[in-house]
Amino acid sequence: MKSFLFIVGFVFFSTINSQRCTGNYNESIAGECSISNECKGSLLAVEGCEGGGCCVKPTITTTASTCLTENDFIPLYKTSRAGFLHKILNYGINSAGICTNCQAKAAFLAIAATMTENFQKDEAIGHASQFTSDDNKYGNTQNGDGSLFRRRGFFGLRGRTMYQRVQTTMTKYQTMTNPQLAAFVDNAIEIAIALWKKPDLLNGPPLTQHADGTFYGFSMLWYRLTGDIDNLADATKQYSKFLRHLRCGGDLYPGQGDTCQYNATHIGTCSPDCIQGLEDAGEYCGCSGGIGSQCPNSPAHIRCCLDTCSQELKMDLGFVLDASSSVGSANYNLQLKFTKDLLQRANIGRNKTHVGIINYSGKIETLTKLNQDYELKDKLKKIDKATYFGSGTDTAGALKEAEKVFSYKNGLRLPEDGATPVIFVITDGASADRQATIAAAQVLKDKGINMVSVGVGNKLDLIELNAICSEPTNENYFPMTNYAALEQKLNQFTAKTCSEPTPVAENTTVTGECGKDKYKFLKIKIIIVGNKIKIIVKLFNGKVKLFFSFTSKNPKDPIDFGNYQTISTTTTTSSSSSSPRPTSSSSPKMILKDNDDEMSLIIDKPAEDVEFVYLGIKGVEEDNKFEVKFDDCANILCSSATSITKTITLLFITFIFYFFINKRHL
Repeated sequence: MKSFLFIVGFVFFSTINSQRCTGNYNESIAGECSISNECKGSLLAVEGCEGGGCCVKPTITTTASTCLTENDFIPLYKTSRAGFLHKILNYGINSAGICTNCQAKAAFLAIAATMTENFQKDEAIGHASQFTSDDNKYGNTQNGDGSLFRRRGFFGLRGRTMYQRVQTTMTKYQTMTNPQLAAFVDNAIEIAIALWKKPDLLNGPPLTQHADGTFYGFSMLWYRLTGDIDNLADATKQYSKFLRHLRCGGDLYPGQGDTCQYNATHIGTCSPDCIQGLEDAGEYCGCSGGIGSQCPNSPAHIRCCLDTCSQELKMDLGFVLDASSSVGSANYNLQLKFTKDLLQRANIGRNKTHVGIINYSGKIETLTKLNQDYELKDKLKKIDKATYFGSGTDTAGALKEAEKVFSYKNGLRLPEDGATPVIFVITDGASADRQATIAAAQVLKDKGINMVSVGVGNKLDLIELNAICSEPTNENYFPMTNYAALEQKLNQFTAKTCSEPTPVAENTTVTGECGKDKYKFLKIKIIIVGNKIKIIVKLFNGKVKLFFSFTSKNPKDPIDFGNYQTISTTTTTSSSSSSPRPTSSSSPKMILKDNDDEMSLIIDKPAEDVEFVYLGIKGVEEDNKFEVKFDDCANILCSSATSITKTITLLFITFIFYFFINKRHL
């Protein structure tokens, strides 16, 4: 039977791949029906090519120096089409002038992947009648314009106005009389280059200025290119994927724009609110403490926000600062300024974030420990007393000292206290002993401390820096061109501290607190014992909501994702309140108890292999204090008496077995 099905499938796809096809609007455009992944040309939407499109061979072979390596692109798709498209996209990135700008390259690829549905279609698929709603949009004026000037090409050319501008500014492309030419990959890449440089084909500046690795910047880029936020959620996920794959220095983070007037007494910042479709990526977005009006000349979700840190920060935060001779006194002072600026955003306090700082060169200097100087002003004074040694680079010694500072004796809090341990290691060169440095960093990581390495300049030991930081390295290693760039990355490091969930050991009780509309995020390692996880939140004060996800590090309340567009999500809530969108069935839940003092739920583990379950606990009242218990368990009762239940069950089965054996012998 399997052989028969294979033969039928082979004959079917062979038939598809050999069938001749022509363009919808110009029969001189000819190609062969092909499944998408095998087409080494342009994929046009035509009738009669089931399961694929009309593959038209390109007429021009593009050549350019390497901006996009094969490993930068092909491993993400692993198809013969990917090998063909790699050369086209490499040419486009080169010609757009962004060869050395990693974040801009990622944005270019994200746009192309979104507009072509992951490089599967070079023009929007559908019968003409399906595009009638666009007949009066995008500059369209006549019946049928929506279909005729449908979205085409790597940058989604769409509407009569833009097709007319292409024909006017790029005269060799007669897109008004033969619109399907805009879908040809060799034409589409030239149009994409032009759109990157001038998003409306008339005026600059290039989109490069918005490609800064932030959701704010990418939102502005998408808005300038398309005029709205349709498909922005999908494009944002593509941007995140390429930022990580190209190793651009950390994942996508929220970012922010200019200051704005929140109200008569408060100044805010223009920041990206969460949009529907990003429910499984809550760390990219969000306003906390109040959402103001839409910022001028911005898409609808860019709002005037009082605060962009969703989490009620409670950390054990460390800094290991390089004071070696290669840094120089001026750069060393920039490093100190960056540390002070970050501390002012980190919620420093006795019951909040504690800080330990090690200063090193050939000598090691502990500026402050976790259980000292709890007030921000005291920490800042300690930094002001730091010594610029200007000698060697004993990074291993500094990390060994960090192990002492990050000890229970010196103030490291127990896991049940719910404080996230994070250490930033900032250096501009290789250490005196790579092997010892890597070993010292591993000791810290084995203690559950999240290690972040920051490499400054061009004389770095990348093997060492990648070994110092925690996995995944593409989220925890940050390359910097110089020390001045540290200040420019302040928002990114602030976002990282705001989004980092607290790691929790299995079968542990954690205490926490958060204000109204603030969150506490937890990361719980899944131990393969049973197929369910039980979570109990016990309230000491206030009220909370509980959310979970297997994918998002920051699962949030669905109502936090503004109704700017409607797309489904994978994050699930235990709250019984109504939601503006349906919850996903991929994360089923079971509520056992839900009253004023306690909330309990059981999470079914997903079929796929996942390492963690992430929790988001949201404060409902002004002051909310709670403890969280959880158990990885094997049966539906999932109580602390799981082992007792198992024992009773085994005894019962043993008794029945013994009874029947004895009965047979009687």
